[in-house]
Amino acid sequence: MPAPSSHAPAATHTARGRLVWVDVARGLALVAMMVAHTAPAGGPGGVLHLSEHLTAPLFAALVGVGARLEAEWLGRGRAVPRALVRAAALCGAAWLTGHFGAAVVNVLAHLAVLTVIMALLAALPLAAHLVLAVLAGGGGLLLAATPTADVVDRLVPLAQALGLSRATLTPYVSAFLTDGPYRLPLFLTWALLGAVLVRTVHGTTTAAPARSARLTGLAWAAGGIALAGVVLALSRTQTGAAPVPYTATPAEALLDTGLVLTVLGACAALAPRRAGLLAVPGAMTLSVYVAHLWYLGWVRRLGPGPWRSATGTDDTWFNLAVLVAGALLLPLLWRAVVRIGPFRAGPLEGVVRLLTAPFDRAR
Repeated sequence: MPAPSSHAPAATHTARGRLVWVDVARGLALVAMMVAHTAPAGGPGGVLHLSEHLTAPLFAALVGVGARLEAEWLGRGRAVPRALVRAAALCGAAWLTGHFGAAVVNVLAHLAVLTVIMALLAALPLAAHLVLAVLAGGGGLLLAATPTADVVDRLVPLAQALGLSRATLTPYVSAFLTDGPYRLPLFLTWALLGAVLVRTVHGTTTAAPARSARLTGLAWAAGGIALAGVVLALSRTQTGAAPVPYTATPAEALLDTGLVLTVLGACAALAPRRAGLLAVPGAMTLSVYVAHLWYLGWVRRLGPGPWRSATGTDDTWFNLAVLVAGALLLPLLWRAVVRIGPFRAGPLEGVVRLLTAPFDRAR
């Protein structure tokens, strides 16, 4: 294959039209997640603590990236039912992993809801995505600052019209809108920004000139670095510390946003054509996510060992090394063994592909 020029398509695709850089970003999200879940210390300058700010927002942004690409390639008529199938798969995986006993707050249910919402919004114009991102972000911060009981009071009439009691409604409002570590409106903001980013990088055809796409990606990354840097500097000047993750304060949300834009922009600009070490695990994100929760639940039931800290938690360098090595190497081994068919994509991804196959683009 000739070397790419500035006039060649920037979008390097895998089989089935996947963009390599998107799978690389998914692979980085997996590594960040494992650091957030098991690193026993923050590392030099607390840099590893940034994984707490990056992981969930990056997963949310990648939902938006995927939704936008699917809307372009397949059209809304096929993209929405495919999203419903994937959302059902995420809910099933959330139920399954809930039995593993891992000391982790599961993000899959939030991503399932987000997947459906973004499938409905993905085809909107870029300007609409930007406006909705601002509204969702502002609304998310406002909800997080409002007592759950007050939000429930506003929603009770609608809930009762749907046959839901206040007692049924309250835990969902708490988990998805006000108190939980993951707030759905903020997830929607990051997903919409992901859709905007991929559209500006690749236009409407994923065939923008390579040089233009790289420069656009670098511009997003530079903007993200600047935003994150300013927020960190101001926070440390005013409070002596970085913003606290999962608190849904304006500073925390802006830091998260800056980190997400940095990673997505850098991946779009710099991800090489052959980045299998991250791209292959990234293409198996759901399977790797489920496997890592199984491992964390398993080590909690084991006796003392390198997998347990002095305080009995799973925050050890041993667990981090095992999880990262497994996440990077086992998907490559799977691809080496399973060479054809839908299950080449991954154990759980194969099931999803079988279920979404009726909605694939007609060949």
